[in-house]
Amino acid sequence: MEKKTARQSNIEILRIVAMLMIIAYHIIIHCVNIQLSNTMSIERMQNGWFSTPDFYRQLMMLALMMPMGLVGNAIFIMISGYFLIDRDIDMLKISKKLLGQLLFAAVVLVLASTFCIWYTKDNIATENLLNYIKIQYFNKMSWFVGYYFIIILIAFMFLNKFLAKLNAKQHLGFMFAIFAVTELGWSGKLLDDLASGLRTVFIGVFLYSFAGYIKKYDPFKRVRTYVFFLLIILVNGIVGISYYNNVMGKIQTYNYNLLVDPTVELDFVQTIPKYENFSIVVVLIGICMFELFRRMPIPSSKPINYLAQTTFMIYLLHDNGLAYSIWETEDWITLLYHDASGFLVKLSCWTLKVFAVGALAYGIYIALVMILKKSSWLFIKKG
Repeated sequence: MEKKTARQSNIEILRIVAMLMIIAYHIIIHCVNIQLSNTMSIERMQNGWFSTPDFYRQLMMLALMMPMGLVGNAIFIMISGYFLIDRDIDMLKISKKLLGQLLFAAVVLVLASTFCIWYTKDNIATENLLNYIKIQYFNKMSWFVGYYFIIILIAFMFLNKFLAKLNAKQHLGFMFAIFAVTELGWSGKLLDDLASGLRTVFIGVFLYSFAGYIKKYDPFKRVRTYVFFLLIILVNGIVGISYYNNVMGKIQTYNYNLLVDPTVELDFVQTIPKYENFSIVVVLIGICMFELFRRMPIPSSKPINYLAQTTFMIYLLHDNGLAYSIWETEDWITLLYHDASGFLVKLSCWTLKVFAVGALAYGIYIALVMILKKSSWLFIKKG
């Protein structure tokens, strides 16, 4: 096994940025988007500000933000591929790390749910929190954990050894074959028909392999840095145009239906497009961001490296029903309609709060692990 290499703080900053993107995305997808498109939520909160057949620039802003959480997922897979492609993977260590933090997070969430119900009573949807406690078991938490573990397990079992036998051209051919199968409509659907989520696993294998290819062959060394910024801007431009076309199409359909039968009352529901982990938009932005941060000349920093280590715990503690219930106490839609900049400030504040709580929980977890190790003689006899 190769000697453990020092952490690269530029990549660790990318890990932190990816986590912040994921938190903000989860707030949008699980709260803002629900308040925007769910008629029961609109009626309950009386915030149907966008329920008219018009194009709103505020919603364009949301549409541009929708891929970022999935981009964060892609970045985490690429980071693992970059560091693990040429190393012996210690599955025992990885499994213990994942399961230990998973167990700790499960206990914390059940205790936190109980406290919220006791403290807030009628101020939060108590019924939702009670249901959360009943169903949120040890193995039913953030889906990304299982996705990540499967990719690492595949790398451990055969992918690393297989890629090590390939030259640069063969490695490139393998990657783009996997990418083509994933992206082409019929073959991609076939993957998910064979097993739900298999298409996502394939794109994970591609991202892991691509990051390994970058490390081994540095294919972008002759590409100027500004090209990656331009590509991100271009992709976002296409996302924006696509959203605009979809909204205008819906408005035309709505107006046509009214013209056909003016007596019918029609509801106009605004929706924000969702993306999949295998979306070309997600893949391109993820690769560009990875390469941009890889080029950043940042000296090693212990605080940065520590914060990056907390990201897995943060993921576990925020992607669940309890967090959604807390975020839903905010009227995101009214704020977005009247003050888009204020919306961004509040979204940023919530994102940083979630990150801080998760980082604090990770510190407590590490302290508990150290205490248990030092007091292991209380539970285990010496041989």
